Order: sequence, then structure tokens, then C-alpha cells
Amino acid sequence: MPAALLRHVFTIALVLCSCSAARAEVVTVDGTSAPIVRVTIRSGDLTIRTWDRPSVEIQGDPSLSVVRRSIRQPVDQNPVLIPQAAQRSREGPVSLPAESFVVATIPPGPREAVIIKSGADTPAGPVIVTVPNDSVFVFAYARNGNLAVRDYRSGTLVGFTTHGRLALDNVGGTVFAQTARGALSVADSTLDRMRARSLFGNITFERCRSRQIEATSVAGSIVYDSGSFEPGLARFESARGDVAIGAQGAAQLGGHVASGRIYTNFERGAQITGAREDTEALLGGGGPVVTATTQSGNVYLYDGSIRSRERLPAPWRAPLETIDRQVPRRDEPQRPTVFAAPVASVAPQRPFGTPRPFTTPHQFVTPRPFALPFQKPTPVATRAQPRATPPHLPERARPHPPRERH
Repeated sequence: MPAALLRHVFTIALVLCSCSAARAEVVTVDGTSAPIVRVTIRSGDLTIRTWDRPSVEIQGDPSLSVVRRSIRQPVDQNPVLIPQAAQRSREGPVSLPAESFVVATIPPGPREAVIIKSGADTPAGPVIVTVPNDSVFVFAYARNGNLAVRDYRSGTLVGFTTHGRLALDNVGGTVFAQTARGALSVADSTLDRMRARSLFGNITFERCRSRQIEATSVAGSIVYDSGSFEPGLARFESARGDVAIGAQGAAQLGGHVASGRIYTNFERGAQITGAREDTEALLGGGGPVVTATTQSGNVYLYDGSIRSRERLPAPWRAPLETIDRQVPRRDEPQRPTVFAAPVASVAPQRPFGTPRPFTTPHQFVTPRPFALPFQKPTPVATRAQPRATPPHLPERARPHPPRERH
């Protein structure tokens, strides 16, 4: 290897080593018992975790701004205003309306607040923020990255992502979570009050217990698998996706569809009543009321976990594949599921979690996942147009244009 090239490679290696060393920095804010923590990261992944110390630890880029303030919480707490979320899709504009979210976990009086922000154009991720486990309020926003929250169970959590995934593991208390195009997953959590929203992403819950829960997705699907409910509000709604509810214990499940179908699968038996568009299933004699609604998708009602089924009808492949897209737990054994042959009366199933376009009956359009916001659909070739040549054919194998007759 020439000497000049060796010097060039050595210089690049030194630059990379110096950059990686400069990006590793840990800042600790001590004496913050039961604080308010607000984190805003413009670019990069963000992880929120807890510990039993009265300190906030920030590990990330040195360009992060860390500010500590002393505030006084009034007796009358103002709700958090959730702004409208809107993006464009192939079917037109898609939006989630603005709404307010009540926060009731901040006691009145003096309070310490830690505010962490990244620059507008500075990549700061990955960022790891460790907060006291008695933090009364945590706000986390990752604009161009993924957000993960683990073991936060004491106060109110408000989490947002715009272009990334949002994963909640072993959380509790009051939670508001919203994504635009990324998936939203919640696992092993006990939720007093949960509000989940997404524009295009799927929303999945696994092994959760909920007292009051409301999940909404415009073009994604929703799965609540192997979960239980306490008396309170339980509502799951998707405009263009599917909704699947698997309950542990007594519950009153209700499915409502506009143009799709309702599928049921109960291993322990259930009392099923209703018509094709509206079905009600009583598990264990009835319990908390759970509603699953979709405008142009299907509804799946079952008991327990769909992973535990060794054999399922073909239409049930869709919700199982949606759960399998999430990363499985290391200590959870996975068993292969055998699907029965499709029945002739069953309509063709699209992949679970993809939007169903508003088309005429019996017209199926292959979805294009992760389409760009302003991407136009490719026009369909007609007989009047010449057939396109596959790009992989050699030049001599390409068809010649027809000769003109004189």
C-alpha cells in the first residue's frame, strides 16, 4: 500500500476515534427528589430509564442543553395541550385532532424541573436519561429517532415520536403516547390511564392490565394481546386498519365493523351474540366492557394470547404476524403456529397493519409501506402504452420498437 494512502487511512481513523470520544459525556443533576423532567431530542434515539437515586443523569452529546429550574406548581393544574398531528398520504391528508390530556400527579408547591434539549440541526443521539423512580412528570420527545421508556411507574408520562418507533416496557400510572409513522408498542405494563394515538403506525399491547385505556390509529392496526381489564373505559378504534383484542379473565368484548368482518376464536368458550357487523362476546359471564371498532378493517376477538395457539385458521395469520414484528423477549419461548388451509368463503387477506384504501368492492390494491409523504402513485400501464422492459435484461435482449410501414 502506498505511503500516502496509509497516512490518509491513519488520519481518518484518528478523526473517527476523536469524534467518538468527544460524543461520550455524562452529566448528573443531584438533589432532584420527585422532579419534573422534560427531554426534547431533534435527531437521534432517546431512552428513558429509572433508578432509586434523587438525581437525573444525562448521557449523550456534549451539545445537549441541560437546565435546572425551581418552579411552583399551582393548586389548579392545567391540562397538557396535545397539538394536531397531520401528514399526507396517497389517499390524501391524514390527521389526528388536537386534544387535552389532564395531569393530576404533580402535587402543588415548589418543585425541581430538569429541562434537556438538543440543537435544531445537531444530531445528539443516542441519548440515555436516567430519572428518579419517583419523578412526578416526564415529557419525552424524539423527532427523528426512536423513543424507549422502561420501568417508569410512579407519575405521568407523555411521549412523542414523529419519524421513529415508541416502545414502553414495564410502565405504569398515567401515560400519553403518540407516533406519526412509527410503531407504538407497550409490554408488561399496569396502566391506570392510557391514551395512545398514531397516524400510520401499528399499536400493540402485550401482557398489560388496564383500568382506563383508549387507543386510536388512522391507518394502522391495533392489537391488545393476553391482557386484562379493570372496570373503566376500554376503547380501541382504527379508521383503515384492523383491531384484535385478546382478553385474560372475564370481559364483555364488542366488535363493530363497517365494511370488514368479525372473527372470533375462544379456547375456553364464550357466549357470542349479534350480527355480522356487530358482535358481542361474554367471557367468564361478562366483565368490563371493551369496544373494538374499525371503519374499513377487520375485528378479531379471542381469549388469552394468540401466540399460544398451535393451530389457527388462515385469516388469523394477520394479527399474529403483527405481534411477531415486535422484538420478542429473550426469556419467552416461541412456538411455531400451524395455520389451517384457507376456506373458499374467506376473502383474501391483506397484511395486518397496512391501510386499506377506499376502493370499489373486490378491488385490491397492493399497499406500499413507508411511502414518502408527497410520493405520487405510479400510473398503471394500459394497452395504449408500450410495455416496460425489465431493467435487468441485457441490451441485446430488449425488444426493438416496431418499424414504421411506408
